[in-house]
Amino acid sequence: MTWGNRAWWAVVWRERWHVAVLLLATLPLLSRLGGAPGHGEAWQAERREVVKQLERTAVTIDRQVLQDRLNARPSLRWRVGAFAWAGIMAFGIGCLALWRTIRRVCRGEAAFPRGPSPPSAPWGLWDLVKLFAWLIWMAQVITIVHAVVMHAFQLEGMDRHLAATVNTVLLDGLAILLVTVLILRRHRVSARLLGLRGDHLRQQVAIGLWGYVLWVPLFAATVAAVMGIVQWLRLEPMPQAVVAMLLQESRPRLLLLLMGVIAVLGPVAEEIVFRGVAYPALRRRWGIRWGVSGSAALFAAMHADPVAFGPVFVLGVLLCWLYEQTGSLIPSMTVHIVHNSVMLVAAMTARDLLQLFGDAG
Repeated sequence: MTWGNRAWWAVVWRERWHVAVLLLATLPLLSRLGGAPGHGEAWQAERREVVKQLERTAVTIDRQVLQDRLNARPSLRWRVGAFAWAGIMAFGIGCLALWRTIRRVCRGEAAFPRGPSPPSAPWGLWDLVKLFAWLIWMAQVITIVHAVVMHAFQLEGMDRHLAATVNTVLLDGLAILLVTVLILRRHRVSARLLGLRGDHLRQQVAIGLWGYVLWVPLFAATVAAVMGIVQWLRLEPMPQAVVAMLLQESRPRLLLLLMGVIAVLGPVAEEIVFRGVAYPALRRRWGIRWGVSGSAALFAAMHADPVAFGPVFVLGVLLCWLYEQTGSLIPSMTVHIVHNSVMLVAAMTARDLLQLFGDAG
């Protein structure tokens, strides 16, 4: 179909609002490529400050003083010990489970009770582009509205941490809403086609837990490889913005809201978007292998952290594999929720340790 064909222009006119949103969504990317300053500079400065704090702590801490302080905080000492031993046990069990799973797959057996394969999705790449374009544009709108309201009403107390948390809640909710409008209603399909199935719920959750056990050694190996590359290239890894927030935020209510977003809302919304919508669209166009790779790459790129790209990509591959094997999002949601919860506990433990180090110094 050529550009002069009236049918082509009819399609463009019918999709004009989506095309307009796509153009608007690309403006921030073009401005960054052009060297324009962005609002992320404040987050970069905060992340660098966290790195400096960690470096100062590593240099100045006295081991004996730290031991005494830990003895005075038995709950924190117990938490650190339990987390360490749980990690060691999970790694050992995960290695055995991974070896067993590889052997079963090599013999042509199923790794676990399989469900129906994901059905062929009626939506395609253009639907996926529209979904992400609307998400990016709405993120811009939320940021602009927040700035205008803050300036117009001279509100105080809505700092960067609170604004980022509220914006994340809004975006996760909007992601689910957009999937409903642009995918489900547009193609007149039910949520079951996304993999949101409630049958055999306990079995699906158990498969997800088993999948996370398989993920632990893969995660450890990927992190070790990435850290080796970082040291070889002499790069300075920085924590993600959400980790910096957890390490520095002290307001209990905001911490509780942030933990709910990280542990529950975020994983549910991301699984619906990346496994429920993105993977079937890419699978329909390029097959299972490239569909898994493309969905995992989108998932890793969304985190906007080059150092974390490898581990997140491997996690995305595992989540797609679980979805492909079971035809359900429940196992991948289980893995995602458990993983984020474990990382949340690790970050909160590190936060308490940093506070203890500061007192000890």
